[in-house]
Amino acid sequence: MNYFSKIFRQTFWQVLGKAATSISTFIILGLIARNYGEAGTGVFTLALTYLAIFYLLADFGFNAHVLRRVKDRDLEIKIEWQKLLGTRILWSLVLVILAVSLLPLWPFATSDFTKAVIIGSPAIIFSGVFITCNLFFQSKLRYDLSVLAVGLGTVGSLTLFLFFSLKKYPVSSLVFAHLIGWIIIAFFAWVLIRKFIFNIFPVFDIKYALSLFKQSWLIAATLALNVLYFRADAFLISYFRTPFDVGVYNVAYSVFQSALVLPTFIMNSYYPLMLKSFGNIKYVGLSLLGLSFFGTFFTLVFAPLVIEVLTGGGFAGSVQSLQILSLGFPAYFLSSLFMWIFIAKGKYKEMFLLYTSGLFLNLILNFLYIPKYSFLAASWVTVISEYFILLIQIFLIYNGTRKRNHLKK
Repeated sequence: MNYFSKIFRQTFWQVLGKAATSISTFIILGLIARNYGEAGTGVFTLALTYLAIFYLLADFGFNAHVLRRVKDRDLEIKIEWQKLLGTRILWSLVLVILAVSLLPLWPFATSDFTKAVIIGSPAIIFSGVFITCNLFFQSKLRYDLSVLAVGLGTVGSLTLFLFFSLKKYPVSSLVFAHLIGWIIIAFFAWVLIRKFIFNIFPVFDIKYALSLFKQSWLIAATLALNVLYFRADAFLISYFRTPFDVGVYNVAYSVFQSALVLPTFIMNSYYPLMLKSFGNIKYVGLSLLGLSFFGTFFTLVFAPLVIEVLTGGGFAGSVQSLQILSLGFPAYFLSSLFMWIFIAKGKYKEMFLLYTSGLFLNLILNFLYIPKYSFLAASWVTVISEYFILLIQIFLIYNGTRKRNHLKK
């Protein structure tokens, strides 16, 4: 199988899995929008956004760091995987406690939001188990197995959600269906790992865990900063405005975010190959840029139809927000490639400082403009922040290349 066939095949499996989860997500959003209105949609999506931050923290950049270090050395991956699983389970337990303990400190934490987070917080552990299993799926280029686990979990979650919706359960209790989905995903991913490793039980090695945290914390901090500047706007809208505004913005953002998985999936497939050679990186970059332009054009034209089908009407602001957000596709697609270049080259410090700068810009602009312009301001700030990140990435890569060429002379 040639170079691009490998990338295409693994990206296809991930897109197929995302298509299933996106359809499920849109069905859920549609039901909530129709049955609970903008305010109910705001509570539900804000709770999932909050939990998503802790899913990312559960990742902590361990997979990228371990895969970069051992590359395709099969024996080392098998030995390390059990310790990694043990580390992630312990770390995820800490994050569950942290996610719940911090709730009284947040000004946007309404009663329904708090209940939803408490119900959904155990999903952090099962998300951590699934992410750990993905180390093998990524290293072996077997994302079809990852997609199988996700598909089964999606079916289970959607079935339970439909039942709860028909029974008119409170919005906060709907997150329980989300938790069940993660339990199913983690269980089947854990079982499917048996194709590659005989002993699939965790090993709790504190010395290994501390060493791993020390080596990969800059990746984790960067990813966390990325999510904060990516999604802090939803919490600021909740603080300065109303759950209505949050619901309108998060409907648009859910559609926007579904499109952003494409560069993520491409880079998930390309990263193991990038660790061996940067030879085809220009072609990957051009492909990402072409896809981004198509995505922007498609969204600008069809945003009204997409939002209408999704919500049944009444979310006019979501159309404007989605069209604005789509202008950022070129920056998001390319910055995804450049971020993994930094990781592959071990430039963790530069990456951390870069996203710290992006976070400061994002927060300052949101604090200035969200109180007056609400979700429209958040949409524009999201786009501006990502182009800011992209420009700095280009500068750092160009400057690094120029220095290397100068030293060669």
